[in-house]
Amino acid sequence: MQRDNPETKDKLDVHVTINGKTCYQSIDNFGASDAWSMEPLGKHWSEENKAQIADLLFSRERGIGLSAWRFNIGAGSTETDQEQIPDPWRRAEAFKMSEEHEYDWNKQSGQQWFLQAARDRGVQTLIAFVNSPPVWMTKNGHAQPDLEVGSTNLKPGYEGKFASYLIDVLTHFKGKGFDFDYISPINEPTWDWNQSWQEGNRYNNDDLKQVILELYRQLQQTDLNTRISAPDGVEITSLLDDEYYRQFAGSGIYSSGANKLGTGKYREYIKDMIGDPQVKEAIGNKIASHSYWSDYRSPGDDRLVRLRKLLHTNMKHYDPESKYWVTEYCILGDYGPGRDLGIEPALHVARTIHFDLVEASAAAWQWWTAVSKVDYKDGLIYTDFNEAGDEQNILTSKMLWVLGNYSRFIRPGSKRIDLTGLGEETESGLLGSAYVHEGEQTVTAVFVNHGELDKYVRVHLHDLGLNGMVNTMESYVTNAELDLVCQERVTATEEEQSFKVYIPGKSVVTLTGGA
Repeated sequence: MQRDNPETKDKLDVHVTINGKTCYQSIDNFGASDAWSMEPLGKHWSEENKAQIADLLFSRERGIGLSAWRFNIGAGSTETDQEQIPDPWRRAEAFKMSEEHEYDWNKQSGQQWFLQAARDRGVQTLIAFVNSPPVWMTKNGHAQPDLEVGSTNLKPGYEGKFASYLIDVLTHFKGKGFDFDYISPINEPTWDWNQSWQEGNRYNNDDLKQVILELYRQLQQTDLNTRISAPDGVEITSLLDDEYYRQFAGSGIYSSGANKLGTGKYREYIKDMIGDPQVKEAIGNKIASHSYWSDYRSPGDDRLVRLRKLLHTNMKHYDPESKYWVTEYCILGDYGPGRDLGIEPALHVARTIHFDLVEASAAAWQWWTAVSKVDYKDGLIYTDFNEAGDEQNILTSKMLWVLGNYSRFIRPGSKRIDLTGLGEETESGLLGSAYVHEGEQTVTAVFVNHGELDKYVRVHLHDLGLNGMVNTMESYVTNAELDLVCQERVTATEEEQSFKVYIPGKSVVTLTGGA
């Protein structure tokens, strides 16, 4: 544990005030997805090693305590797309391979093992998501489009059959004790997905609405409690109204992805989702999207702060109570290539989480693929295992543990509250956010120190609304040496709820205490 020594006893770099009188968004969950690694791991790994992976992801005692899990409903590319998707880890099975076939609920058995493991370890929110309709519902018979299919690869008039298929899957799993909270029928509709080496499908905004409205119509005729999550946009800029996009970019309209194909509109999702009364009735006031290519700041291109502020303002224009979920993120772009288990990419991730929560007011934050085998910054956990018979090694990254600085402690139902005294504009070099959980009677703050120097922070607590005083707080540290380790327990000063906290350089620190 950290102890004051004569040189640091009176050292103090900054005062921080946490005030419960000002509340922001409620937090729904932190999560990750099972695509696509959980299928081979679940099928071929030993029970002991599978349990270790599950503990690292889902356990609050032995891991990072994720509170949401995304389960991929595959399209059947395992059987049809060996040439289109050479890597078997990027293909997926389907529960039904033709209109005439019976359902085979033994498919995706590896993923189902981890779905059960998530539920057994207390994961509260289950989300089913779809990258492509089943291959027998697509125009080209594959789980990804090509240049010839037009605006979407879903066959004309198949919205009803697609919806029925998804409801059959949801109903089956409900009977097995897995009541999915959300179904995401479409993933990154903006991308063209041609020759993408993974399952995917584009939908222009008219296609998108037809799928959502038909699924909603059929859901209403069932006893399922599953809600629709949409649109799972590929990046923040694709969500913005043209007016807000021009405020960010200076001119033009969003033109990436399938917008270049001349097959319709693949942008302005806020306007066309929660700005459309029919669609809003189907999906509620929530927009789900991804934070890819939104994790950097350069002159004239501030995607960390300014873009998120515009997103927040754009959403509130249509509904002051609207809610934003980040449903995928990993490091892409120039920094993406190269596996790195160390603290530098982890600090990059922690900073992105911070700005999603503080500037975009995200109510949920979900990582992309939980386990990766590749040489890329896309996994929380890594392995060199490739096929049955290979060594089943488990390599934890610092990205796993910094997500845990948030996910283990900021539980569903927490509310973000005011934290002042920090920010990119201050000299401290620290970022911080604070949360209170009425049910657990806790207050939590997460600090990101991306500078080299250690910092000493005096934290003042005010008006938390808890049923008593917070007298002791614990700090949990992730840095180059420590993986979410309790570093110190600090006691409040006698005259006020005030704590002196040590924040090592190049670290993420969670400070938490209960009434």
